Amino acid sequence: MSLFRIENLTYRYGDNTAPALDIPHLVIEEGGIVCLTGANGSGKSTLLSLLAGLLRPTSGRIHYRGDDLTGGPRNLLERMRLDMGVCLQSPYLFRTTVEKNVAFGLTARGVQGVKKTRRTESALRDVGLVDFGKRPYHALSGGEIQRVALARALALDPRVLLLDEPMANVDAATRLLLERILEKLIRTRGITIIISTHDVDQALRLGRHIITLHEGHVVESGLENIFHGSVRKARDGWYFDTGLCRFFVPHQKEDARTAIIPPETILLSLDPMETSARNVLRGKVTGIRMRSGSVEVAVRAGEEFRSRITETSLERLGLRLGMDLYLLIKAEAVRLY
Repeated sequence: MSLFRIENLTYRYGDNTAPALDIPHLVIEEGGIVCLTGANGSGKSTLLSLLAGLLRPTSGRIHYRGDDLTGGPRNLLERMRLDMGVCLQSPYLFRTTVEKNVAFGLTARGVQGVKKTRRTESALRDVGLVDFGKRPYHALSGGEIQRVALARALALDPRVLLLDEPMANVDAATRLLLERILEKLIRTRGITIIISTHDVDQALRLGRHIITLHEGHVVESGLENIFHGSVRKARDGWYFDTGLCRFFVPHQKEDARTAIIPPETILLSLDPMETSARNVLRGKVTGIRMRSGSVEVAVRAGEEFRSRITETSLERLGLRLGMDLYLLIKAEAVRLY
């Protein structure tokens, strides 16, 4: 059974505004870490708020574990919220000690005595703050505040944890520590974690499943190779014109203003070989970056394109910065929005 299933979902922040989200269909499976990626304003926080039941869709349906949250009874939504732990990008702590902050939700739910103490201590242990219980809120660093907020959510023993950019304002060491904490929670608690991040490398490291949003739409790629321009017609087909380069696209979609090319579909060649790819662009290597299990190669061919290849392919091609080479892109690989 899927954890969440979304059908024909839209959300608007005003009656006469464009949709902040427009998702015809999306399924989020249970278990592991699901990463929502996208630039600022792409709709990540809005989607998390809808999944948490903090916002109601303008139209469409959200199903949680098979139950329709948007069309069902109100107590169904309330039961779903009991399964959820939510951490915001800038969490608020009460003006008291760490342990009282962590225990706040338990107290609100009527959990008292030894049970409350044990769950508070367990949550603090999970985030590496077991000795911080008596520390006052104002004596915490930014990373420690995020960990206290995470512990407060964990104390409620959630089945699903929703995290909105929890690592956006912390240093690299704290970011790595938080990533390790989340990976351990998956192993020890068996919960589902849905986390929003604009860091593609982080999503690749953590995510069992990666969902990328662009201007409120779910797109079939990451944050790479997003181009803005317009669709135009030529004698031999339709192409997308960015002003700096143009490439053929699979079909007519005259109102499209964004083209996205998945990096794994861009092939690299040292020679302009015979190929079925309609787009053969000559460029220059501007960057080579090792990523989780792959290599990202940046090539300037009017626009900057990013291709994802294996380490074996990198060695075979002998790529280096400044080298000239060709990009081979099938028109069918281009996604228009």
